[in-house]
Amino acid sequence: MSFVWILIIGIALMAATLMSVTGWERRRARLLKAAGTALGLRAFDKGVQLAVPSVEIMRKRGRTLGATLEGTWRGERITVFDLSYPAGKSVSQTTVFMLLLAQPRMPEFAAIRKDIWLYTPTVDLPKVQNPPESLRSHWLLYAPQGQWPFDEEVSQWLARDIQWSFEGRDSGLFVYQRAKCAPTKTLQAWLDDALVEAQEFARRVPAADFDSPVDGDEEQADTHTFRFKVSFRM
Repeated sequence: MSFVWILIIGIALMAATLMSVTGWERRRARLLKAAGTALGLRAFDKGVQLAVPSVEIMRKRGRTLGATLEGTWRGERITVFDLSYPAGKSVSQTTVFMLLLAQPRMPEFAAIRKDIWLYTPTVDLPKVQNPPESLRSHWLLYAPQGQWPFDEEVSQWLARDIQWSFEGRDSGLFVYQRAKCAPTKTLQAWLDDALVEAQEFARRVPAADFDSPVDGDEEQADTHTFRFKVSFRM
């Protein structure tokens, strides 16, 4: 077989793979939007902007945002979206749940659950230098200056056998299960579980410890504004 034919076949296979992945993403976006709107959430349309706190998972290069929902769930303001980003030679796909806090009281941090079947993530925050003993075995912890910003109550709560990871900054608390998408057929149960985890974490962070009003310039630096559509690479 000549080199030209080998090249043509290779290009055709890559094109077929790309079309298959793109088709799955579009179908996934339709299903998540349909499931969310059936539960009373609002789906973002093309061109709609949303400002979210700048946390580590939102700063990954090459990230792609899929279907995005927002609204009030069990009395709390939330945003839910599919996020894809490069992970080694593959792509990690995760559904992220964001709880919007009434006040910007969350310190910047990332508490990522370890998984022997998953890559060690590349994080743009310093690794915590002296993590709590109860979290050393099962957690990857990151925070500015490499200092864990929470007390023993938070650490002991995180020491449970759970699959959720947590990130936060100011008024946003992000909860997700690494490399897992929320099941659209049982989205209500997934939302309930994510909300409980976010609420339990948030209530252990005293508002008085982290209230820090910011001026307009600092607030602009602490948020990212994204223009959403079904799969938009940034």
